[in-house]
Amino acid sequence: MDIRTILVATDFSDDARAAVDAAVEFAKAFSAKLVLVHAYHVEVPAVYGGFGGDFVIPQDILEPIRQGAEASMDKLLKGLADSGVELDGRVIMEYPSRAILDEAASLPADLIEMGTRGLTGIKHVLVGSTAERVVRLAECPVLTIKAEESK
Repeated sequence: MDIRTILVATDFSDDARAAVDAAVEFAKAFSAKLVLVHAYHVEVPAVYGGFGGDFVIPQDILEPIRQGAEASMDKLLKGLADSGVELDGRVIMEYPSRAILDEAASLPADLIEMGTRGLTGIKHVLVGSTAERVVRLAECPVLTIKAEESK
């Protein structure tokens, strides 16, 4: 298997960090480039018709969310700068599974790595799993990493 580009999905959680750390090791082993992707979705219509009239959602509501995500990505990339691997980071406002799949296809990625929280039972039914959707729909292999649980 020739792995040149690894897409790593991150939500900046401990679970995602475990996937990032594993991806760095894979990238070193295969001399591959890492592309870190953080995707977020905000259910905000551009125009809302309610309360007796229409109003446009101001951009300044979305801007702090985007800035926070980009600051977290910059911090992550700076923390990995001495890892010895080529890095790129992207912040995308889109449903996470869709953003991950679209980015993987456009790169194209040879491997996707992502953390998983391992939700079970009713939480899994209600919340669903981004990792599960990506595993089912990706056109390349997907490696999911579960962070070690604190004892």
